[in-house]
Parts: sequence; C-alpha cells; structure tokens
Amino acid sequence: MRGSILSHDDEAPEAPLDGLLRAVHRTRNTIDEETAALESGATADYGEFRHRKDLCLLELSRRAPALVHPPRDPEMIAALRDLKDAIIRNQKTLRCHVNAARQVSAIIMKSMAEEDSDHTYSTRAAHKRPPA
Repeated sequence: MRGSILSHDDEAPEAPLDGLLRAVHRTRNTIDEETAALESGATADYGEFRHRKDLCLLELSRRAPALVHPPRDPEMIAALRDLKDAIIRNQKTLRCHVNAARQVSAIIMKSMAEEDSDHTYSTRAAHKRPPA
C-alpha cells in the first residue's frame, strides 16, 4: 500500500500516532545510550551515534504530520516530555565534554608554544638578566 506504514508484526497498516510514538521512543533510547556512554567515559563511536540520531530526526520529521493536531494521548505527551528531558541531559553532557576538550587543547597549544619559543620575552628570561 502506497503512503501507509506497515508494522513488522502483522503487515497491517500502522496507525500514524503509533508509528510516531515508536519513533519518539527509539530517538529517546538512542540519545540515552549516547549520554550514558559520555557519562561513563567509555570508548564509543560517536560518529555512529550522530548517524543514528540523524536517522531518528529524519524519521520524526517524516512522521510529524501525525502531530498536526496535537493528540491528547497521555502516553504520547509523556513520551515527548521524556524525549525533551533526554535531549536536555544529552546537551549538557555534550557541552561538558566539548568544554573539557577545549581546555585540554588550550593546555597542549600553550605547551607547544612554550616549547617552540626562544624565551626572549618570557618572565624567566627577564629574571636572568643582570641589573643594569
């Protein structure tokens, strides 16, 4: 059937709201997995997480017409709130990691600059000069 989304269980058309709910849950799970990996310090393929999140965003955007008239469905409302909270936690965790990477990069750059310098204008060189 063109234009309808089939479920994996019985190959019957899936209700748009059901598909959207599954997409919201899948997106939240992906974001939660990335956040957990960041928080644990585990080695992870963050490119893969980005790819998965891109696919989730694509799926959500394709299913967005189901929200033209926002449903009063409590399960959907709760799922969207959970997704929002997961995104906020993920953003905070990512921001923390980016800031740490910037700090480490600044330390490395400073060390490299000091190593390359001949120390002509450094405070150490000024203290070594005999008074005039």
